[in-house]
Amino acid sequence: MGDVDELRTERLRLRQPDDGDIEAILIACQDPDIQRYTLIPVPYTRGDAEHFVHVLAPDPMSYTWTIRTLDGTFVGVVGMHTRPVGDERVTSIGYWCAAALRGRGYLGEAVTAVLDHAFTTLRIDRVRWSALVGNVYSARLAASAGFRYTGLRAETLRDRTDDVHTAVLLAVDPRTPQPWPPEVLGTSR
Repeated sequence: MGDVDELRTERLRLRQPDDGDIEAILIACQDPDIQRYTLIPVPYTRGDAEHFVHVLAPDPMSYTWTIRTLDGTFVGVVGMHTRPVGDERVTSIGYWCAAALRGRGYLGEAVTAVLDHAFTTLRIDRVRWSALVGNVYSARLAASAGFRYTGLRAETLRDRTDDVHTAVLLAVDPRTPQPWPPEVLGTSR
């Protein structure tokens, strides 16, 4: 792990973060929603972006891609982190999109490419997803990617306990939108 294969979709190029991404990551991570719903440091500084590119992204237990359009516009980041849990290796996915590019389907396209790569090339059996309660956009993307909702649990993040929604996608699962509780998706009944 650590080094990642470059992935391409119809509209996107996904590759390992490098120094050319630092400024775009720094700017995107000033967004209040990214700060609220991810585990980035707050406030987020240039040093944090450099640390992400040079230390966190190449972590041998992770796969991390920056997402850019084919013309080079920075879209966001998607990553998977694997950690041992007992005798099992658990892989989780996380993602975020620059505020100005939300609603265009880029993040869903990137997540689909990463999941395809995870299940075929990397031979990962299952991917877990979790997000803070209220992060309805992440939940909607996970549901549309085929993740099955597994529940709500308390988790300690940033030195406090918060409720998070959880879901899982197995390599053998259909990659079709799944029904989730309406309150998780921010929709009415």
